[in-house]
Amino acid sequence: MGLFSRFSKKSSDEKIDDTVDEERGVDDAVTNDTDAEDSTEADTDETDSSESADSADDQDVDELDEEAVLEKSAPYDRSEKGPFDAGEDFPELNRLDLGALKVPVVDGMQVRLDTDDDSQRVLAVTLIHEGGGIQLQAFATPRSEGLWNTVRNQLATGVASQGGEAAELHTSLGRELAVEVPAKTEDGRPGKRAMRFAGVDGPRWFVRAVFSGKAVTDEEIRSELSALFRGIIVDRGQEAMAPRELIVLTAPQVDADSETEDGDKDELNPFERGPEITEVR
Repeated sequence: MGLFSRFSKKSSDEKIDDTVDEERGVDDAVTNDTDAEDSTEADTDETDSSESADSADDQDVDELDEEAVLEKSAPYDRSEKGPFDAGEDFPELNRLDLGALKVPVVDGMQVRLDTDDDSQRVLAVTLIHEGGGIQLQAFATPRSEGLWNTVRNQLATGVASQGGEAAELHTSLGRELAVEVPAKTEDGRPGKRAMRFAGVDGPRWFVRAVFSGKAVTDEEIRSELSALFRGIIVDRGQEAMAPRELIVLTAPQVDADSETEDGDKDELNPFERGPEITEVR
């Protein structure tokens, strides 16, 4: 059900490696042409030796690229400014407890829990504030590996396959992906939908954030939602989980007395389930 349900680790690595191979092939062709002009009298033994060295270099490049992809990607000050791990020190804020995620809340903010229609599992939480939204999902990762570098590449490839555009940005959240995908306007005409993806790798977890609405176009609203993102606490738990497995959230317990006293609850329910969030591929 999660973002990674259709991607295996093996297939994603192959896609990334194919891209690296194409770029390296161009570089090798240029190098080989230059060598041919400078040294046309090289004997066969020297050529074989050179090819063996090139092959070894190529293998080293592959290993380095794979290591870079699997590196954790997060703001340099993550441990001081968040998102925080439950085992770290963090500032005291008014947070909503959703189990695996403790989410800061502010006045005027709405909280929507995105659930699966069949199982009713809580798959994500969306914070809505002044026309902007940020959807948050948490996934399990190995202690020494990250997911955001791989996911970011997969998202960019998926957006391109849909005829959209993706641009990588460097912000206070680290590396983000700004995308525009084809979509229909309210009156049915062709248009574009703009979103921004951010991701943070932590100890044994990865959190993906999707900014939408005014959080994409209004810098002030985006800054407020980014601050909420930095203030979350991730409680991965100690149970064994497969890499990339979605960490299911839990609905908060609403006090019965509060429901009775709040006469406007039926009109504006901050925990009302909204429509499913479709994946951008």
